[in-house]
Amino acid sequence: MTEEAPPDTKRRQLSAANTKHQNVRRITDLPSGILAHAASFLTDPSKALFAIALDKNSAVLPNERSSAIVGNQWDVLDFGGIEKGLAEKLSDSDIEKVLQCIDAVNNVKRLKLANCTKITGVGLEPLRGSLVIEQIDLSLVGEHQSPVLDDLSPPISCDHVLPIFDSIIASEGCLLKYIQFPSVWRNEPSAESDFHAFLGRYNQMRGDRGETSCLECNQSLPERRWIETFTFSADYGTHWNTCYCCLKH
Repeated sequence: MTEEAPPDTKRRQLSAANTKHQNVRRITDLPSGILAHAASFLTDPSKALFAIALDKNSAVLPNERSSAIVGNQWDVLDFGGIEKGLAEKLSDSDIEKVLQCIDAVNNVKRLKLANCTKITGVGLEPLRGSLVIEQIDLSLVGEHQSPVLDDLSPPISCDHVLPIFDSIIASEGCLLKYIQFPSVWRNEPSAESDFHAFLGRYNQMRGDRGETSCLECNQSLPERRWIETFTFSADYGTHWNTCYCCLKH
């Protein structure tokens, strides 16, 4: 038969339990470890959104709680991992805060903005000058989906995006290997457009890296054909010679 605890002990236990209960009035009162454990069941983009929702300043000034929630493994940031309806509601401000929260300029190698159809591109500013980014998918659709959006005129803008891309490809040590552009940028090719001029600068950057050989046949790949620039081609603005999945040639 179990002995009953003395009255004084009972009172101390009840008092401690009540104090703990009273101290947790909001989710932000929970220990960082508990929040991090809960976040471990979320997709990667949702972890960052969760951390920002708990503390909006965590995007600019990461703290113990936000760092525990988001972790430090951010080679890939794929918004295709969250519900389409949520991704479609994300603004440039949301994207910018996520990129800041995870220190994307120093961590993210692959960025895929699937279904982020509301953005203009200004939210990509935290990627300016990145020396680690290897792939940027701005098609705004998920993998194996048609590149043609229901909204034929999404707000994604060359004016906002291309200066950021230029800062990346102009950086010594740039590792960028693959860009997938929105179909709306490719649908009306013009050799006089800012987009066309950027394709030329990108191809020049890739060509300056020196000769590249095919992994299968060991033959040298043709120069200046990383992205198609012939305006009459159906492949205008799309990548040649580089695999979307493994980024190998």
